[in-house]
Amino acid sequence: MELKAIAAGVLLASATTMAAAQEQTNGPLETVTIIGTKQDVDKLAGSGEVITDEDLARFQYTDIQRVLGQVPGVYTRTEEGYGLRPNISIRGTYGDRSGKITLMEDGVLIAPAPYTASSAYYFPTMGRITGVEVLKGPAAIEHGPYTVGGAINLISTPIPDEAGGEVTAEAGENETYRLHALYGGSTEHWGFLLEGHTHSSDGFSSIDYTNNGTGFQKDDLMAKLRYNTGSDANVYQQVELKLGYSEEESEQTYVGLTEAHFDESPYRRYGMSREDIMENEHKSVTLTHVAEFSERTSLTTTAYYNEFQRNWYKVDKIDGEGIDDVITCANGGSCDGLTSDYGEYNPGFANAVLNGTAEADVYLKNNNREYESKGIQTRLATAFNTGDWNHELAFGARYHEDEEGRNQPVDLYFQGDDGSFELVDLGTGSDSLRQSEALSVYLTDSIAYGAWTLTPGLRYEDYTIRNADHEELLPGLGVTYDINDSWQLLAGVHEGHSPSASEDSDPETATNFEAGFRYRGSASSLDLIGFYSDYDNIIGVCTNSGAVNGDCEPGDTENGGKAEVKGLELAAAYTIALASGQIPLQASYAYTNAEFKSSFEGSIWGNVENGDKLPNLPENQLALSAGLYLDNGFGSDLSLRYFDETCSTAACGDFQEIDEFYTLDLAVHYSFNSQTRVYINVDNLTDNDGDIISREPKAGARGQKPRTLMAGVRFRF
Repeated sequence: MELKAIAAGVLLASATTMAAAQEQTNGPLETVTIIGTKQDVDKLAGSGEVITDEDLARFQYTDIQRVLGQVPGVYTRTEEGYGLRPNISIRGTYGDRSGKITLMEDGVLIAPAPYTASSAYYFPTMGRITGVEVLKGPAAIEHGPYTVGGAINLISTPIPDEAGGEVTAEAGENETYRLHALYGGSTEHWGFLLEGHTHSSDGFSSIDYTNNGTGFQKDDLMAKLRYNTGSDANVYQQVELKLGYSEEESEQTYVGLTEAHFDESPYRRYGMSREDIMENEHKSVTLTHVAEFSERTSLTTTAYYNEFQRNWYKVDKIDGEGIDDVITCANGGSCDGLTSDYGEYNPGFANAVLNGTAEADVYLKNNNREYESKGIQTRLATAFNTGDWNHELAFGARYHEDEEGRNQPVDLYFQGDDGSFELVDLGTGSDSLRQSEALSVYLTDSIAYGAWTLTPGLRYEDYTIRNADHEELLPGLGVTYDINDSWQLLAGVHEGHSPSASEDSDPETATNFEAGFRYRGSASSLDLIGFYSDYDNIIGVCTNSGAVNGDCEPGDTENGGKAEVKGLELAAAYTIALASGQIPLQASYAYTNAEFKSSFEGSIWGNVENGDKLPNLPENQLALSAGLYLDNGFGSDLSLRYFDETCSTAACGDFQEIDEFYTLDLAVHYSFNSQTRVYINVDNLTDNDGDIISREPKAGARGQKPRTLMAGVRFRF
C-alpha cells in the first residue's frame, strides 16, 4: 500500500500546483455539500434531491427514513420504528443496513468501515442534521465506492455568521423527550459552534413477563472551530476542525412475531428478548482546509478519523436453531431439522417456546465489534473557457483505510415453562480482525455549449479488502439540453460498482441508464425520469439481520449473477398563493420492476429462479403532502406515504409476504415571531397498526410505530 500512498501524495501535489496557477481573488466557499442548493439540482448530470433545513422543520423528523419518504427512487425498510439503524436502497440496491449506497456526513464517508463492513450500524443523529442531499445517476461516480444506486450526504449544523444559538425541546407519548441546543458565532478570522442533542423514549412495545423498556437513549455532542484569512488576503483560506461524539443504548431485538401473534398484538415482544440491548459509542475528528485561489478555482482537502464500538447483545438461537426457523415452524411451516432437549418441534411446541410456556435453551450473542475508518481526500474545482465552450472541471482523490474487529462470545440462558429466564453459562469468543485500504480518483468536466451541457466522468478504484485486490475503472456521461428557461431534457449512462468485502464473490457491477425531463415554473416544478440498471453481477452481503438462512458468516458476500432493475420516478410540486399565505403541494411516485436474471441457491438470497423479484422492493411507492402557511405565523402540514406489497425473499414463500400499507403524519405549528415557535406533530395519525411492513431481521412479522404525539418549542436567540 506504500505505492498507493505515494500516488495519493502525487495527486494532491498535482492538484495544488494546478490550483496555484490560477488567477487569485477572494471569496468564501461551501465545503460540505455534494449538490448545493435546490437550484443546483438543475445543473446535475444526473438526478438528485436537496432537502433543506426549512424542509426538515416542517415535521421535525428524527427518522431519516421518514425524511426520505418524499424522494422517488429511494426505498426504506422500517425495523424498530425510530430509524436508529436505517435500511435504505436507491434504485433497487440491496437495502439491508444501507450497505450498498455511499453514506456521507459533510462529504465524508460515515459507515463504520465503508469497505470492510459497510453495514450502517452507526447513523448520524438525524435531529441535529440541517440538510440532506440525494444523488443518483452519472453524477454519483464522484462519490464512491458505492455508485450503482447513488449517494446520500447529511449536512451538519454550520458555524453561524453571527453570535447566536437555538434550543429545541419536545416531549410526547411513551415518555419520549428530545432536547437540542447549540450556540456559536463568527468574527473576522474565527468561528465556533457547540452543539448537543439528547433523545430518549421508553418505547411502544411490551415484553412478556417483564416491565423492561423497549426504547432508547441517544446522546450526541459536536464542536466546530474555524480559522480563516481576512478579506484582504491574496488567497482566501480556512481551516475547520470538527469533533463529534455520540453514545446510544437501545433495548432493541432481532426477534419478531409469528403471524398469529402479530394479529393478536403487533406491539408484543417475546419474553426471551428481555435482555436484548444495543450499546454503542462513536467518535470522529475531521480537519478541513480550503483554499480559494479565485472565484473559479478552489481546493478542499479533508483528513478524517472515525471510531465506532458497538455491542448488540441479543437472542441468536433457540435450542441451537435459528430464530427464523423456529418462527417458521410456529407459523405452520417446515419444522424439519429442529431439535430440542425439552420436546419435539412442531407448530404447537414452537409457539409454546416463543410464548415462554415451554422450556428451552436460548443463546444470546455479544455482537461486539470495533471499527476504525480514516483517510484523506482532496477536491480541486476550477472553471475556464475554451472559445464558446464553458468548462467546470472537478478532480478528486482519496486514500482510505478501515477495519473491523470482532469478539463475539455466546451466553446460554435457560427459559422455564413459567416464562422465567436465567443465565446458565457465560461463553467465550475468539478475536478476528478484517482490514481494507483503498485509493480512489475521479475526474469530471461539465462542458456547456449553448443549450447543451455534457458531463463526462471517470472514476478509478484500487482497493484491498481482506487480502483480496480489486481494480475498477468506471466511466460515465451525463447530458442535459435546455429547451427553454423552463424545460430541460436529461440523459445519462454510467458504470456502477460496489466493492466485494470478501474473496467469495466478485465486485458488483452494473451499467446504469437514465433519461427524462425537468420543468421549472414560477410556482410549480416537475421531474419525470426513467432509469434502467443492467447488473452483470449483483452481490448479496451476509448480515445477522438480512440473510435468508444462517449458513454464512456476517460480512461475507455471494454472487447473484445477472439482474435488471428498471423504473420511473416522478416528482411534482405546486404552490397556491393566498392573500395572506400559501398552500404548498407535493407529490412523488416511483414505479420499480426489479428481477433476477439468473437462477442459483445461496445463503443470502435463498433459492432464486430466473425472473424472481428482488426482495423488499415495492413495485409502487407514492408520497403526497400538503401544507397551509399563513402570514400570521400559523402553519400545518399533512404527509401521506403509500407502499405497495412486496416480499422479504426472492422465492416469496408462505409467511414471507409484506403487506401494502400507508402512513399519515400531521404537523401543526405557530410562530410567535422569528425567534419562538411551538409545534405539535402526530406520526401515524390514523393509528394504522394491522399491516406487516417488514419481516426482517430474522423473518418475524413487524409493524409500524403506532400513533405518536409530540409537542415542542424552538427558541432562537
